[in-house]
Amino acid sequence: MSQAMSVKPNLNEYQLRDGVYLPKDYENLNSTGHKQLWDEIGKTYYGSQKIEQAEAGAAIKKDYKLLTGTPSGVWSKFPKNKTVDSILEIGCGYGRIPLFLSLDKNLNCQKYYGLDISEPLLRRLLKCKQEYNFFPGAEFNVICNSAEILPLEDNSIDLLISNCVFMHIPEAQLRKLMAEMARVLKPGGTFIFNHSFHNKVCPSHIIHNWIRRLNPAGKNEIYLRQFTAAEIDEMLIEAGMKAKCPQYSVEPTNEYSIVPETIKGIKIPFAQSINRSIKPVESMREPMAYGYSAYTTNL
Repeated sequence: MSQAMSVKPNLNEYQLRDGVYLPKDYENLNSTGHKQLWDEIGKTYYGSQKIEQAEAGAAIKKDYKLLTGTPSGVWSKFPKNKTVDSILEIGCGYGRIPLFLSLDKNLNCQKYYGLDISEPLLRRLLKCKQEYNFFPGAEFNVICNSAEILPLEDNSIDLLISNCVFMHIPEAQLRKLMAEMARVLKPGGTFIFNHSFHNKVCPSHIIHNWIRRLNPAGKNEIYLRQFTAAEIDEMLIEAGMKAKCPQYSVEPTNEYSIVPETIKGIKIPFAQSINRSIKPVESMREPMAYGYSAYTTNL
C-alpha cells in the first residue's frame, strides 16, 4: 500500500459550511444517485420537518417525543447517567437517538460526531440541537459524507452507535465501514448497532426477495440487505470489532414478521396486525425475527 493510500482523512481536510463538515470532493459526492436519493428522502424522513413547521410555543417544541417517539430495542437497556468522552453516530439523521440518550438517559459526553450522507437531515439535526440542547456543553461535529472512511483518529471513540442504518449499505461498503469503526473505537469501548441488520431467514423477507426477483430491472438501490446471525458475527470478527470489544451479543429483535407489510410501496391488508400478533416460542424467535441488533454487553 502506498503512503498516500495509508493516510487517513481527518476533519482538518473538510470544509465547515454553516455548521456541517463537507469533504473536499463534495461536488462529486453530490452528483451521485445514492446521495441525491437520500437528500430527497431526508427532506421528510420520519416527519422530521415538523419541528421547522411548528409555531413558537407549539407542543412539539416543548416535548421532543412528539417528533421522535421513544426508541426501543437495545436503547431501553442503556444505563442512566453515563458519561463518556466521545460518541460517534453512523447515520445520525435528524438526531432521534442522541435526543433520547441525552434527555431520557442523561448520557453526557465531551465530543459528539454525527455522520450522515443526507445534508437536509444534518441541517435538521442542527435545528434539533438548537431547540432541545441535547448533549449540552459538548463539542458538536456534524459530518456529511458516505461512511466508507471515517475522518477520525485511531482509538479515539468511546461509544459507537447506529440505528437501523446498515441494511441500507451494500455489503462490500459495509465491511469497509466495519473495519473503519473498529479502527476508531477505543479498546474496551462500547458499540450499539440497534436493529441494524435484517434477518435473511425471516419469512416476510424471503417472500419479498422472491417478488423482487420477478422484476430484476426495478431494483431499489436502498433495499434492505439481510444477514444471518452467523454472517453478522463473522463480519464483526473480520473487521476487528471482537478484538476491540470481546463481549458482545448478536441478538434477534423483538419484532417478528411472516407477511410483508408493503410490496412495491403498496400496503398489504391486515399484514401489520398479523405481524404484531406473533408471539413465538423461544426456539422460533430467531427464524421469525425481522432483524438483529449487535451490541457490547457491558453497557
